[in-house]
Amino acid sequence: MPPYSYTRRGFTRTALAAGAVAALPAGVHAQPFPGRTVTFIVPFSAGSGPDTIARLMGQYLGARWNQTIIVDNRTGASGNIGTSAVARATPDGTTMLVTANTLVMNMSLFKSVPYDPVKSFAPVVGLVYSVFACAVHKSLGVNTLAELVALAKAKPGTLNFGSPGLGSPHHVALELFKQKAGVDIMHVPYRQLSGAMQDLASGHIGGMFMPATQAVALAAAGDVKVLAFSGDQRSAIAPDVPTLTEAGVAGVDIDNWWAILAPAGTPDEVVQRYNADLNAVLAEPAVKARLDAQALQVIGGSPDRLKEIIARDTSRWAQVLQAAGIKPE
Repeated sequence: MPPYSYTRRGFTRTALAAGAVAALPAGVHAQPFPGRTVTFIVPFSAGSGPDTIARLMGQYLGARWNQTIIVDNRTGASGNIGTSAVARATPDGTTMLVTANTLVMNMSLFKSVPYDPVKSFAPVVGLVYSVFACAVHKSLGVNTLAELVALAKAKPGTLNFGSPGLGSPHHVALELFKQKAGVDIMHVPYRQLSGAMQDLASGHIGGMFMPATQAVALAAAGDVKVLAFSGDQRSAIAPDVPTLTEAGVAGVDIDNWWAILAPAGTPDEVVQRYNADLNAVLAEPAVKARLDAQALQVIGGSPDRLKEIIARDTSRWAQVLQAAGIKPE
């Protein structure tokens, strides 16, 4: 069952990071809130998905509030360093967390995590999500997902797929695919997504699950082929490419989502103000156009909606990782 009640699509950072913020409609400027400089802590590197979304939201939200919003990248430990910094921050609305679904995956990847994704934070709003693509290098000689499955079954343990790290959504997508397709494919973890993508483009690894737009961009160069997308509908950026279910492997329901959370104990009126204004930003025509250009789908909604997503995915990915034999470090 899809994790959202609407179609999920892919994402890349390039266009979101490029260009200036479009002019806001008249009348959106308000009195400064919360009255002091706001810091969006992103527990991942500059240029990552959460970083790009944080900067986009910060630009538009800061303009609405006539308020400075700083993006602070605090990397390390698969996002745990920056995440724990927000968990310890004063709950006054001036320090917020912009993160990805690794927030919940880390609970199954580390024996000790310095935060609880439910107890340590007040959910504010889900921002956007992307579907994943199964992409392979042309050297494999496969043109369909069925051919990839057949090759993997004929040569168990010899094909290799990369990811930006153990327990990353890219890795979890591979493990889920292996479980559903009944194949044995070697996982090759990298330190960063860029390195894995470069090695896929050059044929040093056979394939990868990655955000759809990044896969389509690699395929445009001619050496990588996109075989299928996750999600329950075809992607608008490559409508000729089937879904994984259409291609014969159902149940590989994987995505990347990005969200914003506050430290636990943040006053409800502050959470609600952030929620209302971030929903308004997500609905801005200029923002929507930039997201649509990247096939990025808006989540939005109430804080309770994000709370439900976090609770569901904490259990969901724990089961997948356990079935894959991935033990906490």
